[in-house]
Amino acid sequence: MLLRCQKDAVPCVIATIIEVEGSAYRREGTRCLFMPDGQVIGIVSGGCIEEDLRMHADEVLKSGEPRRVRYDFRTGEDEEWGTGVGCNGAIALWLELFDPVGKPEEAEWIAGDMRNRLKATAPYEAATVIATSDAARMPPGTRWVRKAGAYDGRLGTDRKAGIVPDTIGDIQVELLVERISPRPELIIVGVGEDARLLCRLARMLQWRVTILYHKTEKASPERFPEADEIRLIPRLAFEQADVAGKYAVIMTHQLELDREAVRKMLSDEIAYLGLVGSRSRLERILQDLTAAQGPLEPHLLEKLYSPVGLDIGAETPQEIALSIMAEMTAHRRGRSGAPLRNRKGIPSASGFARASALKEESHV
Repeated sequence: MLLRCQKDAVPCVIATIIEVEGSAYRREGTRCLFMPDGQVIGIVSGGCIEEDLRMHADEVLKSGEPRRVRYDFRTGEDEEWGTGVGCNGAIALWLELFDPVGKPEEAEWIAGDMRNRLKATAPYEAATVIATSDAARMPPGTRWVRKAGAYDGRLGTDRKAGIVPDTIGDIQVELLVERISPRPELIIVGVGEDARLLCRLARMLQWRVTILYHKTEKASPERFPEADEIRLIPRLAFEQADVAGKYAVIMTHQLELDREAVRKMLSDEIAYLGLVGSRSRLERILQDLTAAQGPLEPHLLEKLYSPVGLDIGAETPQEIALSIMAEMTAHRRGRSGAPLRNRKGIPSASGFARASALKEESHV
């Protein structure tokens, strides 16, 4: 959307979370856009601060000057913002103007930064000046990149973004440092309706998507407008796929194609290989491969997910796509895919009853 604003010469305000203390709905580096017509693209909270932020964004649109805004929700659930905000922390945001007409040079800094993030093929760190002791020489909003690892000691290994004080020459600055990773890449082997839905959902979640298939009228940009690439290969030539570090889902619904795709794509290099179909279909494919080339190595079988997806009772193509994306996301994040409430348990019904009784007594 930001790049569209540049193309259409439309100004907007970018709100970025730069600091989080305690629990919050989103973390450092999260952004949203405030448009001149009042529209908000993206979310930085559960909806509890966007209205107030809109007023600050309007001021930034008028003045052109960036500003820092802080919200502290630790005073009590309902003491501020009316009905509670669903978190128990404090967040600081930085609001900056994106104006491709009035400030084209600064807008190009921001747009160029975004293009770099979308095209990244290797990790790196992006730094943005938030505060400076010499705005004339090092204005807020100045951006540059550094090799990954430059700030690891100060950010901490478990953080992807944060504020870092620094000295550049004789100028004191505060930097928002963000660790940028390449977009996860998904190869979809298939051109059916379920492949279209999975492609659409993956792109919505900012994955880079390649459709891999042999030449057919269904393997077209018109049918897959969200795909980053449509790669046509000779039939069964799945060895031509570049699978290193990537995720792949086979959904051809043809036994011969499925078998050859598994045989040629399941390798040490691939991160994850999903296969749509029943368990009996998987067993048939594994039996065929074992008969032709011997048993697959156990470490390779661990990369093969079939039936693909989390067990959410998916029935429709849309639900199946959701199930697959959920499993791949959990795999990528190193999570189990189990309910979040299982991490610390859930209060018992009796506990809720006691809490309610105490609350009632306090009002007597």
